[in-house]
Amino acid sequence: MTTLIATVVFNTLIAGFLTALAFGGGFAVNLVFSQCFGLSMLVLVKLVLRLPLKGALRGAGVAAAIAAGALVGGMLGRLLTGLSSSPDDSHEAQALLVGLLFGTIAAGFFWLRERNAELERDLRVRELARLEAEKQSLAAQLRMLQAQIEPHFLFNSLANVAALIEVDQKLASRLLDALIRYLRSSLARTRAEGGTLADEVALLTAYLEILKIRMGERLAYAFEIAPELLAHAFPPMLLQPLVENAIRHGLEPKVAGGQVTVSARRQGDRLQISVTDDGLGFADASGSGIGVANIRARLAALYGPTASLELSSGVGAGVTATMSVPVEVAA
Repeated sequence: MTTLIATVVFNTLIAGFLTALAFGGGFAVNLVFSQCFGLSMLVLVKLVLRLPLKGALRGAGVAAAIAAGALVGGMLGRLLTGLSSSPDDSHEAQALLVGLLFGTIAAGFFWLRERNAELERDLRVRELARLEAEKQSLAAQLRMLQAQIEPHFLFNSLANVAALIEVDQKLASRLLDALIRYLRSSLARTRAEGGTLADEVALLTAYLEILKIRMGERLAYAFEIAPELLAHAFPPMLLQPLVENAIRHGLEPKVAGGQVTVSARRQGDRLQISVTDDGLGFADASGSGIGVANIRARLAALYGPTASLELSSGVGAGVTATMSVPVEVAA
């Protein structure tokens, strides 16, 4: 429709130009002939451009369409205006030449625009293919990083069971049963590409219950998360390594044990989640283990520079790990 309107406007300008040059039989006659020439050429050129022609054949087809359009337009113009054709009619010959000239210009314009649209379509197809390849690569990277995190917890838990077998078989049996329940309930979660903060909290609760069986009163935990935040989308297995680090490096070495607290708050378009413990803190400038490295790598892969993980600690004063991600509401 846009092309048709542009052609009609262009033809009208040609008619006005010819009338200003005192050419033809007045503006009305010039307008009829101009529209007949232009529209005939447009239709035939469009038909040629739809044909599967390439290179020189495509150009030759367009040229033929312009010539044929000029002839057809002349016949339609004479039919509509009632003007007769004769060998001595120089006006018609001039009109035909002018029609060919302006028709060639218009056809060239539309051909170039069609070519540009075709190039843009090819570019979009290539861009979509590139983005799909990047998406597949990103998914493979995330699966690899997540696969590194999952065995970390599993191996540690099995090691705990093995250690307890020697000192308390009943407690070891309880821990093994709890681990089986945890693995059964969390299998879908750990393999999922998405989920909510509520899913992650449920998984952490089961995980902390397993650790509490072993540590007893030396371990306390709490969640400080407003109910409305639980619906926010959140990737799986991002918080568990932080909780594991807090207990392993902060609370387990501490004779009296301590508490780990998972809290969340929303600040504008960002969701901030903190894992805090009141354990021993960093003995030195640590915080660069495989768990933390994997979390940072997954955040970079999922969110790019819009996500971050910061660790702060004072010697003997516990550790706070704060993760900041863009707010997303699960579908």
